[in-house]
Amino acid sequence: MKNYIWDFDGTLYDSYPVMMQALMETLTAYHKDLSKETVYLRIKKESIHQLIQEEGLTDTNFDKDFHRVEKSYLNQAIPFEDTRETLQQLKQRGGRHFILTHRRSDDTWDLLKRDGLADYVEAIIGSESGFPRKPDPTAINQLIEEFHLDRHETVMIGDRKLDILAGKNADIATVFYDLDQFEEVPANFVVNNLRKLVSIF
Repeated sequence: MKNYIWDFDGTLYDSYPVMMQALMETLTAYHKDLSKETVYLRIKKESIHQLIQEEGLTDTNFDKDFHRVEKSYLNQAIPFEDTRETLQQLKQRGGRHFILTHRRSDDTWDLLKRDGLADYVEAIIGSESGFPRKPDPTAINQLIEEFHLDRHETVMIGDRKLDILAGKNADIATVFYDLDQFEEVPANFVVNNLRKLVSIF
């Protein structure tokens, strides 16, 4: 495998604690009484976007307020222990790294630069891109076309079912990074630490 398309939150970075802190604070401000366990399960199985829709918050400033609160905590988000080594080893073997995230690309670049990881990544497609959200494959197809990637040598890696479905919808291989074991996800490979990718590929 030569081309690695990564999800960011919960895959390369352990950012769910930051997201959850901001999300719970914002839900409380909007008088939504949901347990932390329920919210975590819902955003891992689906997405924050889906949670906002299901809670009837689409026509409010909830999303804007959530991102404002989250930004104040964002410096606490850190890479997983295996992130640097995995990116480095795969790149040394000729791998190319790309990120497809529902986070803004500028915030993603800022975190990568802070942690000395930006040089491993060629491009990021973030939430401001205008592409449909995962599991729609449009953004993956854009990366494949723009960077002339061979689909047979390209893999999507993520921690949620929507990442895997996006990869499958783009007709590329998939890796499910499963730290919670909530549900079975139809990925080509399942790993519980990123270093396993080096031996798989």
